Order: sequence, then C-alpha cells, then structure tokens
Amino acid sequence: MLPQLIFALAALQDSDAIAAPETTGALHAFETDELRKPSFETGGSFLIVGATIHDALQPPFRSDLLVTDGVITAIGSGLEAPDGVQVVEGSGRHVVPGAIDAHSHMAISGGVNEATLSITADCDMTDVVDAEDLALYRALAGGTTTIQILHGSANAIGGQAELLKLRGRGKTADEIRFEAGPKGIKFALGENPKRSNWGTPGERFPATRLGVEAIFYRAFERANEYRAELAAFDAAVARGEDPAPVRSDLRLEALAAIIEGELIVHAHSYRADEILMLLRAAEHFDFRIGTLHHVLEGYKVAAEIAAHGAGTSTFSDWWSYKIEAYDAVPGNAALLNEAGVVSSIKSDSDELVRHLYHEAAKSVGYVGFDRVKALQLVTLAPAIQLGVADRVGTLEVGKDADLVIFDGDPLDVDSIPQMTFVEGELVFERRDAFELAANPPAVATVQPHEALGKGLFLDDGGAEATLIGNVTVHTGVGEAIESAYVLVQGGRIVGVETGLPQFAASNLVDGEGMHLYPGLIALDTEIGLAEIGSIRATQDAREMGGGQPDLSVASSINAESAHVGVTRYNGVTRAQAVPRGRPISGQSAVIALAGDTWEEMLTLERDMLHVRFPGTSNVADEKKRTGISKARRVLAEEFEAARDYSRLREEAFANGLPTPPFDPRAAALAPFAKGTKRVALHANNAQTILHALHFIETQELDAVIYGGTEAWKVAEQLAEAQVPVVIGPILSLPSDRFDPYDAPYAGPAILARAGVPFAISTANDENPRNLAFHAGFARAYGLPPLEALRAVTLYPARILGLDDELGTIEVGKRADLVLANGDLMDPTTRVQRVWIDGVDVDLANRHTDLYDKYAERLAGMGQPTESAASER
Repeated sequence: MLPQLIFALAALQDSDAIAAPETTGALHAFETDELRKPSFETGGSFLIVGATIHDALQPPFRSDLLVTDGVITAIGSGLEAPDGVQVVEGSGRHVVPGAIDAHSHMAISGGVNEATLSITADCDMTDVVDAEDLALYRALAGGTTTIQILHGSANAIGGQAELLKLRGRGKTADEIRFEAGPKGIKFALGENPKRSNWGTPGERFPATRLGVEAIFYRAFERANEYRAELAAFDAAVARGEDPAPVRSDLRLEALAAIIEGELIVHAHSYRADEILMLLRAAEHFDFRIGTLHHVLEGYKVAAEIAAHGAGTSTFSDWWSYKIEAYDAVPGNAALLNEAGVVSSIKSDSDELVRHLYHEAAKSVGYVGFDRVKALQLVTLAPAIQLGVADRVGTLEVGKDADLVIFDGDPLDVDSIPQMTFVEGELVFERRDAFELAANPPAVATVQPHEALGKGLFLDDGGAEATLIGNVTVHTGVGEAIESAYVLVQGGRIVGVETGLPQFAASNLVDGEGMHLYPGLIALDTEIGLAEIGSIRATQDAREMGGGQPDLSVASSINAESAHVGVTRYNGVTRAQAVPRGRPISGQSAVIALAGDTWEEMLTLERDMLHVRFPGTSNVADEKKRTGISKARRVLAEEFEAARDYSRLREEAFANGLPTPPFDPRAAALAPFAKGTKRVALHANNAQTILHALHFIETQELDAVIYGGTEAWKVAEQLAEAQVPVVIGPILSLPSDRFDPYDAPYAGPAILARAGVPFAISTANDENPRNLAFHAGFARAYGLPPLEALRAVTLYPARILGLDDELGTIEVGKRADLVLANGDLMDPTTRVQRVWIDGVDVDLANRHTDLYDKYAERLAGMGQPTESAASER
C-alpha cells in the first residue's frame, strides 16, 4: 500500500484515526519496485569519461574507465567507447570500488540463529537466502555490492556463511550467490554464546568463558578423531579390505574442514583475553582464524593478531551497548592496520551498510588515518578477508566492474552515491523522490542576538581573557566569517571581529586554517544516566510504574560517566539527559559536558516532561485499536486531573480553605498540563504524530514532538500547528517498504521546506557524539548547510528556551565553542579544542587514553605507530 493511501484507510478502520489530507505534498513521495529500476541498461559494457578515480590503491586521479562484458578492461585518458557501448559522463564525479561488507545478516529467511546447541556447524546460510529482501536494494543505494551473510552468535561454533554479490532486484537466490572465494563459518566468543544477557541460567552449556574455551578443545579433539577414522577407512580400502563405513556426521565434517583449511573461521569476539584464547586454540589444532569480527579490544593484542595471521572486521565507533564493548575505541581499525593486520570496517546492520564509506572515513577524523587506507577498510581489506580480492575490492584492469559513482569524494559526508554497478550492469540509480534539488528548503532568517549587557568590552582588571584568532567563524546567524577573532572573558563571548583586534588577551589561540563553531547541543540522550546498555546496575533512565511526572533526572547525573568525555570529544558541549520510562517518563535536565558534580554540570533543571505517546499503526490493527484508544484517554484524564488538582489547591489557598491532600504526581504534572511548561511527546509514525497533534491542541499544551521518523509525511500539519520536532536518528531505515530509501536522510529538509521548527538528534544512547555526522547526512540530502548547523546548535537551544544563552557565536552568549580542522559535520574532521562556558576543557577521554596506551604497547613490541595524542 502506498503512503498516500495509508491515512484514508486508517480512518475507515479506526474510528479514532485522524486522516491527513491527500493534498500533503510529501505523501506523494514513494518508492515501488518499478521506480527502483534504473533508467537504462548497459549490457555489462560502458565507458566512464573524465571522472576522478579512487582505485583504493593510490591517491585519486582523473581518468576514463572502460568496462567490457562486466570486467574493467582499461583505465586511462582518451579512451573511446566501442560501437554500441554506453558513455557515462564522469565530469565532477568520483568512481570507487563497490563497498564490501564482511559481516551482514541481511537476506536471511527465518532468523539467523540456531540457538538450541553450542555447536551448529552443520547449519548453512545457503539454505535460507532471501533474494527479495529490500535491504539488499538499500545496501546498493549506499554503494555496497558484496556482502557475507553470517549465522548468528548464539553458539560457540555456529553455522556456515554465504557470500552474495548484489546483482540487483528480481534475481533468485542462486543468481546473487558470489561463487568465488572459500566458504566461511561463524564462531562466537563471550557474552552471546554464554548467554549472559538472555535465557535461563544453566539452561545450556556454556555459561562462562571457561566453557566457551572448552567447547573448542572438545569439538576439535573429536573432529581429529573423526578425521583419523576416515583416514583409517580410506587406508583399509586402499589395502583391498572391506571395512565398515564410518558413520557420516555433517557437524564433524564441517569441523574437520576447518582444521583442513577448507572452511574459514569468522569469529564474533570482543575482549582481548578471549581473542588470545581463540588464537591459541586454533594454533593448538594447527589451523588459523580467518577474521575476528567486532574485535573491539583487538587493538590491545594487535601484535598477537598480526603474528597469528588473522584479519579483523570491526565497527567504526560503536561502543558501550554491553560490558565487553566498553573498551572499544574509534581508532581500533587503524591501530590494527598499523600492526600489519588486514583490518576492515563492517556493518552488522541493515542501516549502517548504507554508509560504509563514511564509517571508514571516521578513522581519518579520529586518529588521522591515511585516506587511501581508510577507503581500503571497506573495499580491498574485506575482499582479502573473504578471498575474493582477485575479483573485487579495487579498480584494476581484469577485475569485476563492481563500482559506484559518487557526486563527490566518497569519504566526504556530502557525497551521495548516484549509480551503483555490479559486473558492469547498473543496479541502482539515484532519483530525487522529494524533488529537493528542484525545490530546496529556504534558509530561515535569524535575527542577530541582542547581547546580554550591550557594550561588553575587555575588562583588563576582570576575568582572564582568551582570544581565538585568525579562524573561520561559523556564527550560526549568517554566513561564515573568514579571518575573524573571537574574544572570551568571564565565560562569555565579548567580541567577534574581523581584522586584527585592538585589544590583547592573556590566552592567545592561533586558529590559522581552523574553523570555529558554536558548541553542539545533543537532545534526547541518556548521558549521565546510563553507562553500559546490558548492565542493569548502570541504568537509571527507566523507572517502573508508568505515570511518574515528578521524577527528575538532575540529581542522578553521573559526572564521572565516560560518556561525558567521549561525547565532548566530537564537539558536543551541552546535552539533554532524558528519562525513558512509559508512558510518562519524568522530567529531563540540560547539562554542560563539564563539571565535577551534577550541580556543576546543571544548566537547566526540569526543562521538559517526557511522555511516550501511545502509538497507532498507520494501518490500524483491529486487535490493538481499543487498547491504544484507551491509553490515550487515560493519558488525557491524567492531564485533566492534574489541572483540576491545581485549580482546587489554588482556590483553597485563595479562600483560606483546607487544600486537597498533596499529590506529588499531580503537582508535578500540573504546570505541563496547564501549558506553562513544555511537554515532549515521543511519537514516530505519521498516524501517531497526528494523534499527538490532536492531543496537544485539545489539551492546550506547549509541546514538542520527539522522534518524528515519519514527520515528513505530515509536514503540512506540523507546519500549520507550528509544533517543533526533534527529529532523529537521521541514520535510520525507512519505516515502510514503500518509503524512498533516503526518507530518513531527507526528513529534515522536508520539514525545513514546509516551515516546521525542528532540531536534529541522534536518538542513540551510546553515540550522541555522532550528532554532527547526523546533521551532515541531512545536509547531503537537501538541508541547506546553515540550517544543518543550526539544527544541532541554535534550534536545540531554542527548543530548550536557551537561545539567548547558547546556539550561536554572538556577543553576550555563553562561550561554548568548538575549534576543528575542517567541516565539523564531515567524518574526516578532527575537533582540536573545546571551550565550555569559556573554559578550555581537556579532550582526553576513556577512548583516547586506551588508544594511546596500546599504541605505546605496540610500539614497544617493535611495531612503530603514531600516538593519537600527537595528533591532538
């Protein structure tokens, strides 16, 4: 069913449904299989003329590239197309090898785990390939052309893998199998196979890392016995005897194939101790681990991994979602590469696979990794790991024409894949479903801030002053100012000038070649409230009981949380710490990402009340309709009761009468219910947002929509109501199979074009540090650059009621400033310094400390590498 029909159908099925008018322009953006077909076919042969070639072997160069019958046949200048061969104009475009994802769970029918046993080596992903999975098309839209689909990690020894080449829509499972390369098998270590976070204790062996190790030794001892039995049988036959056949065992056959090097091990792993354990177990049985996946502590034993000969396939910067991910560092892939390990970046995600090039680019930004090596992290390196580097992974004559045409450098956040080819055939072609190029959003006019205390000047006898000079200043008010100077004193910005200023300051910061930005403001985070996702004792964001409006997060903020420094490192200076319970979660607080106690960090206490608004499917489910309607009515009754409670108390006070008994919940809810304080209604899909708007109107609330995944579908209604939206995550999958593949990326631009007030959040409890990256993607997909900056600075400040204090670089505002060596939204950019309330804060954090420590260890083992500290 197409999106523009959803609301009308919902209105027929659900008496409480609210129909959106069919004139809403955004509703007409949809994507069917017919629309997903490219506009032309090449027959496997074409010529790209005048493009910038990134061959993943050397710096980019300008050239032509000829493809014949699915193979690259020439790279050079002045190439001519043979008769009948399509010519593709490459001027201003960049050609790169198709990305290769060594760790995926797409296109698997019926689940990825056979979790009943500790060893399931006889299971095979080949049997369950779903060639119609829409995720494959969306991967192609991001430039990924080859994936390895892996069994899950519930077993110490899991099932066998399958390698797929994404040859386009409409193919069968057999047609997308990549016939090259050795077959792989999944191993798993740590929390998953020992079932730390789910299942019943004692339900299945193993329950410890000790037991996981025992699985390998027991299994391979038995596999060697099986091999000996088979060898004895063959020897007896060779002698002319008629021995009893050895009982066939598919599981033991697979284990024997591992020892014999016919099945390559791809091992889910995290901690350094278990990584070493597996390497030593493999060496004991005389085989080698092919690739260690996740391997988030691989950098701690980089030399040992290199000596063993294993490859590694890791995340760019995921961390903290469980205890064994707590020591992850963003420089992991780079440090392993420096040790001589073939290291790659992988997805393990239907969403992340759509921007693998940009994930690889983060290694440039975090630790100064070489750009060509960064591109190899998602091209050549995984090709080597999967044994297909003779076919794919670089652009070379004789290799398969699996390539992607970008409109810019593939590592830059603004660059978007325009065409993806597999074996010379066009399998993805970008179309602007939202017509953002033809009808771009306008840039909102922002009035310059009226300085707090006009005429501020440098007071020689006052607080120490800092002068940040010769920088490009992105004020957030208008265009960037080049060669500008910003003066800070007493925690405030007291001067923004061009030309050499006429005053001196005690602290001089030469910003030549640098860019100065307002500090980023991260909305909807758990910073200070949650540390490790799977460890309940570190979680303080979710209270039981449902209706808890009097809860306040402020005094529970952990100032020593590692998330503070990690998030600050990427330029976030303020954050909104938000409770997560349902349906009335409690009240959030705005904090500075600096301070020794929660009181020192506190910027604004009890800034909003957060409510998880009862969700309604776009196409109503008859079984759920009554319960959802009731939940909305109960919520409305709570708000009405709070207003009644407040009115009765006020009347009693005014008339000298006894007041009603104190009700902490009603007392806390009352100012929000009366519209004197702001309510955050969390709602994602279109129908729920429409109901939330109706609730806001009928309850007369001052409210903001949080989440807004499908806000683009009801942009006109949001604009008419002028209800702000905190939209995020931008890096997310479309919520409906008929939504355009880039709907979440383009969502902010659609809201901006419609005139909806909005801000961007990551809605990611582990990685709010990627806030600028999310805004960068919104910019790439149509949001004007200035609006993208404001979406993570001024507009969050405005939603919080703090725009007189924060969000732009203007005289009188708090000196929350970020100095970077380039475009702050680009993953290759590194933040150099951060000031919060004018104080130059230390950017060292858990991740930089760990990286530096183990870089030194590597260097001490004869593996020279450059410390991240030297880059800061």
